[in-house]
Amino acid sequence: MHIFVRAATCAVLSAAFTSAFATPGDSAADPIVVPFGGFSNLFSEVYNDRIGNSRFFNGPNTDRVRVSTFVNPSPDTDAFAVLNRADGRWYRSTNGATTTLSLTHSAMGNLLAPQPMAFVGLRSGFGGGRSEYTWSYNRADPAVAPLLAAWDATPFGLTAANPQLAGADKTLGYTAADYDPSAMPAFVSDVRLTGGGLNPRIDWAVPAAGTTATAVHIQVRRIDAESPDRSRITSATLVHLQLLPSNATSFTFSELFSNASLPGFPSGLEFGTRYEIAVLLDVAAAGQTKGRSRTLFELAPLPAGGDQVAVYLPSVGPDGRFKFDIAVQQGERIAIDPEIAVGYDYAVGAGDPLFRSVKLPSVGDGKYTLSLWNGRSYSFQSGLSAGTEYFFAGTGVGQFRIDGIETSAGLNPADPSAFVTTLSFAGTGRFTGTMTPITVSVVPEPATLALWATGLLFLGRRRWHRA
Repeated sequence: MHIFVRAATCAVLSAAFTSAFATPGDSAADPIVVPFGGFSNLFSEVYNDRIGNSRFFNGPNTDRVRVSTFVNPSPDTDAFAVLNRADGRWYRSTNGATTTLSLTHSAMGNLLAPQPMAFVGLRSGFGGGRSEYTWSYNRADPAVAPLLAAWDATPFGLTAANPQLAGADKTLGYTAADYDPSAMPAFVSDVRLTGGGLNPRIDWAVPAAGTTATAVHIQVRRIDAESPDRSRITSATLVHLQLLPSNATSFTFSELFSNASLPGFPSGLEFGTRYEIAVLLDVAAAGQTKGRSRTLFELAPLPAGGDQVAVYLPSVGPDGRFKFDIAVQQGERIAIDPEIAVGYDYAVGAGDPLFRSVKLPSVGDGKYTLSLWNGRSYSFQSGLSAGTEYFFAGTGVGQFRIDGIETSAGLNPADPSAFVTTLSFAGTGRFTGTMTPITVSVVPEPATLALWATGLLFLGRRRWHRA
């Protein structure tokens, strides 16, 4: 049985030759195309995957056990050439689509075994890494929780198979990396975006709770397709992955994207394109990821120019709500922003300071209506004009509605500057509330459409003028 671990050994290498002239295989753009003869670049990880709020990932807001394997050939090597370091030549496979991966364990209880693993690589639309196969289990599942100790004691077994390999061995069995159920890093908070154009900066805060991270990564996925009701991102592509120092609390889009050399992949952010960004806190040992938290948010590049204000970014899940987690000060003004919507419901989270005031942007005719929540329904309170700050009576309110936005304004949830709403608070604490759209269909669609994430704009005493 042939195992080519962490080496880019491909098949039928005897067919390659060197010459003083350019020949196939001298570059990734002109590779040697052959059936690969054996498995290579074999690498596996088993880790706790803490998935935050997301419209894309399966199992948002759950803690999972993830088993991932990276192996060639795969559907990705059928499309993208790999370098064989043994001869310095580039090769592309013709048999990657028939590679399958499965996992099993001596303690599987009522779970399916062996469990086929899903291909989530660059060509899949599932947002994984190059030549990646994966499967995950919800740690809270009653069928999974009793098995964690056994999975910690004994590694998973993995099997790769491909009936079209050119070599004699069509199947490879191997042992996965060790699993540590205690590696549970916390999620970052106070995520904010500063600057317009294609080179903005992201900042975040790292909480003291959870297992201390040993590495930080940034993942950038291009959003390619959504479900008809826009509650889910159905296709996304990983365009950038970057390792940062373990104490990093910021990232600037200034370097070439990691997958820029591949055909059809961008070199950086692009106007008119939406992305799901993930800040990953990783716990690793001996080069293996043991725990990961994914704080996910969506954005589109802001227009270039204007004030260098900080846009606090919410997450958005299948329920369509923007969910925030930021520190606020009494009297401090912040602005939260998000399909075509006719209004928005605003609510603080449990224990949050109450809303003290609201100021709205100029969209359409700039005229809106304000309604307050009376415990059972919304009741009209006042008309509002764009740019005029309205102060709530008494100690503030915890929930209110703004409507009256014309459908002709065509507010687009992909635009982070679509409806920037300035708020202030009656106290100091954290704002963990939500902004939920009141949506309308211009063509026959479901009555309620999910909202896309856009941003939370921290202004202090400054006003942001839309570009």
